[in-house]
Amino acid sequence: MPGTHGHSLPPVPRYLEIAHDLKSTIESGTSAPGHRLPAERMLAEHYRSNRQTIRQALDVLRQEGLISTEKRGSFVRGDRPGEAHARLLQAPPEAQFPLGALSPRAGIAAATRLVWEAAPATYASRLGLRSGARTLVHYYTASAGDRVIQHAVSYLSPSLIAQIPLLARYERTLSHHTHSDLRRLYAWAADAGLSLEHNEQLTMAPGDDRSDGVPQLEIHREVRDQHHRTVEITLLTFPHAEQGPIYHFTSPARDVRPPL
Repeated sequence: MPGTHGHSLPPVPRYLEIAHDLKSTIESGTSAPGHRLPAERMLAEHYRSNRQTIRQALDVLRQEGLISTEKRGSFVRGDRPGEAHARLLQAPPEAQFPLGALSPRAGIAAATRLVWEAAPATYASRLGLRSGARTLVHYYTASAGDRVIQHAVSYLSPSLIAQIPLLARYERTLSHHTHSDLRRLYAWAADAGLSLEHNEQLTMAPGDDRSDGVPQLEIHREVRDQHHRTVEITLLTFPHAEQGPIYHFTSPARDVRPPL
């Protein structure tokens, strides 16, 4: 498989560790709905971190719909009468990159890495690259203990990089392996005026060392924009098939009235 071997990954970034700890507190019921979280300064002192790291952690909780922030501070969200049904009628939560990746939580650690390297020949032409040309490549790994349960490698096209300022900055400055948080990539693409279409193919691949020889589930994803350009190619692998993805869809009922 292209780009899946021979790389060591850095530890989970501090802001994700803090976000996970705060999330555990909220989901355990220790912080009830409506409870105001401590101020950023107090959280920074508690976690022995800086306020920018705390802001990043709180942003993770906001993206997951666990807290809301206003002038008075950040509050744990909770359902009041009618709110749960109202949320079913809203757009689904923001899709995070890479789509289908597990978020860090109890027992599961996630690590990412962004590099500047050549795409496999089978991908290059579809991404608009010359053979051997380099592009931004994003690696993602989720593990439980010492066992890898999910792995993804994503190749981003020059056209996508050119239209998203943050990616373009990576192109200019990235010269070594680095942690990267591209979870909001699809939101950045939308802000850049791109409408994306995801095409996926699921296959069972022969087992390897990571899957202890057991056949593993692979998702081959190709994402195209409204101009039919391929902007992303991702290979998402589940070394242990029981850890495969679960997709949730909600289809609200229409208000159908009987004929008069």
